[in-house]
Amino acid sequence: MAALVVTISSSYGAGGSIVGPRVAEELGLPYWDRAWAPEAVARAGGEAAREGLSLEEHADGVLRRLFTAAARMPAAVGAIAPPPTAPLSDEERFRAANEAGILDLVRRGGGVIRGRGAAAFLGRQPGCLHVRLDGPEATRLALGMRIEGIDEQEARRRLVATDRTREQYVRRFYSRDVHDPELYDLTLDTGETDLAACTGIIVEAARTHMNRQAT
Repeated sequence: MAALVVTISSSYGAGGSIVGPRVAEELGLPYWDRAWAPEAVARAGGEAAREGLSLEEHADGVLRRLFTAAARMPAAVGAIAPPPTAPLSDEERFRAANEAGILDLVRRGGGVIRGRGAAAFLGRQPGCLHVRLDGPEATRLALGMRIEGIDEQEARRRLVATDRTREQYVRRFYSRDVHDPELYDLTLDTGETDLAACTGIIVEAARTHMNRQAT
């Protein structure tokens, strides 16, 4: 992998939606967040039609191709289980779309990815820097309220639901704990370090990482 891929895993209110785009801008890389629909997936409807398949059948084929592609990567991702023989569930199709987008990003030259279990999926691939943003609940609630313009009750509801969803996704599909420090090269507490400083630290770490890869 010659590309630089920075993955940013963040708990709710830890500032990932702010830090991610800033890091990408500083490094001159494309930024992909949870709302991104990768071109590879956006073309799925047309590809399915040309292949004479339903979208469900096409998604199954995408997932199977992912296993082949991942197997060719250095130190291939070990958390991937064999492709299911039964039709994929909606959650499995969501995973397939995420992983197709991540691999598409790598092939296109790298970028900054927020969320999507990217650190667990890519693992210790050359050219990858995995970052975790977290912090005390109180500071995360305050930042969530400020970013989204909501009250504390709603921010608390979103914190619980969002963190649970992200944790369950990584646990179910990659058998990893999203809080496991071994998943990451760099962990930052945004309750102690402001977001501008976090951005600078990540950018410097990414540049150092690439320099080491080049030597």
